[in-house]
Parts: sequence; structure tokens; C-alpha cells
Amino acid sequence: MSLIYTLVKRKDMSTGASPDAKLYYGQTSVTKQLKINQICTRIERLCTASRGDILLVLDGLMKVMNDALTEGESVHLGEFGSFRMVAGSRGCINAEDFDTSLFKRPRIVFYPGTMLIGSTKNITFERFTPKKDAALEEEEETV
Repeated sequence: MSLIYTLVKRKDMSTGASPDAKLYYGQTSVTKQLKINQICTRIERLCTASRGDILLVLDGLMKVMNDALTEGESVHLGEFGSFRMVAGSRGCINAEDFDTSLFKRPRIVFYPGTMLIGSTKNITFERFTPKKDAALEEEEETV
């Protein structure tokens, strides 16, 4: 399977580029969404566990991960990867002036493991070009 991309024209941010210079960049797009029910159905085909059992385990995993992350723990899921919560802050001149209101909103960071890193090695790309409306094509041909 290929990653779908489109071309977008953006400002050239390279050193020494003129202020009005623009370049085309490839931008990948998500084409579909795999929801939890579909994940359960796919896993059900691979093992003897029922869809309900799988959903129960995934729900438990999400609750345990949420608790662990909010307690400052990192969550390691073997070859899949690991998750941790991070939060930077704004600075202040004196250590005495620092308080927790200077923290920015925390976010969860995911570090892919060997299994997911391996999936990026043989990826291909396919350009998406929208098809023109047939009526517009006929109109353009007659002009």
C-alpha cells in the first residue's frame, strides 16, 4: 500500500531564497480512519479471543495508560513503542519566581518501537490528483 500525497505550493524557507520564492512540497494525507470496532474485528480474525474480550482488554489498556501517564510514568509496550507525558515551561530570571503557572499544556509523546519503525522502510508514495468534473473538461476543450 502507498501513502497518498498532494503537492502544495509554499514559501521557500531555504537560506538565501528571495522573499517571494515558492516551492512545491509533497504533503501526505490520511485516506481512511481505522476505528476501535474495526480494530477489534481485525484482531478477532487473528486469534481465538472474541470481539468483546478484545474490546475489554483495549479499554483496560487505555485506562491503565491514562493512570500511569498522569502519574509521570512512561508506558512501554514492547516492540510497539512507548508513551510518556512531557511539558515545557516559560522561563523566568530567578528560580524563586518560578511557579507551576509557567508550565505549558502537557502533551503525550509516542516513540515507535522496532515493529513500527520497520513498517516505514518499504513505504511507497502515490500522488493524488483530483479528477476534473466532466462538464468542466468539455467546457475547457471548447474554449
